[in-house]
Amino acid sequence: MTDAPEDRADLPRRPRAQGSFSRSLAGAAARGTGLVALAVAIGIVLLQYSDDPAPDRRAAGRAPAADSPLAVPSTTTTTAGARPPAEVRVLVLNASGRKGVAGEMAGRLGVVGYKTLEPGNTAVRPETTVGCRPGFEREAAALVSATGVPAKTADPGALLPADADCVVVIGTV
Repeated sequence: MTDAPEDRADLPRRPRAQGSFSRSLAGAAARGTGLVALAVAIGIVLLQYSDDPAPDRRAAGRAPAADSPLAVPSTTTTTAGARPPAEVRVLVLNASGRKGVAGEMAGRLGVVGYKTLEPGNTAVRPETTVGCRPGFEREAAALVSATGVPAKTADPGALLPADADCVVVIGTV
């Protein structure tokens, strides 16, 4: 009897042995996946510590991170005669030359309760100022405190649109 190909079809097949190639391939895939996960974790940690939106600010006046919760400053609620933040419409303008600064500040002020308008940009200025329309002087003082950065009250001039009560201009310092 000869071993013809048609005779072998009836024979049970032996399971293939796990060779060293299969084991090394699975091990390499597991090691590669682990290294990628480790690299992503290290990248996230480094970004958290190195992604300072304002590296040139002085430490004492550094604004809190955009995602950190803020408490309502006591001056916004205890200043005699000041309107509550929900009744003050604020425009935030970026005069720092860095991208996204006005949006971050508008978000922080929104968390505290201010009604913020669409943030915008203006010419670069060295200092951060808060200006309000006449009759909102007490609100300006409360808003300076709510920004969390060193700011001065100033005449808003032409920067204050008709639909805003106050304007915050974020400068380079």
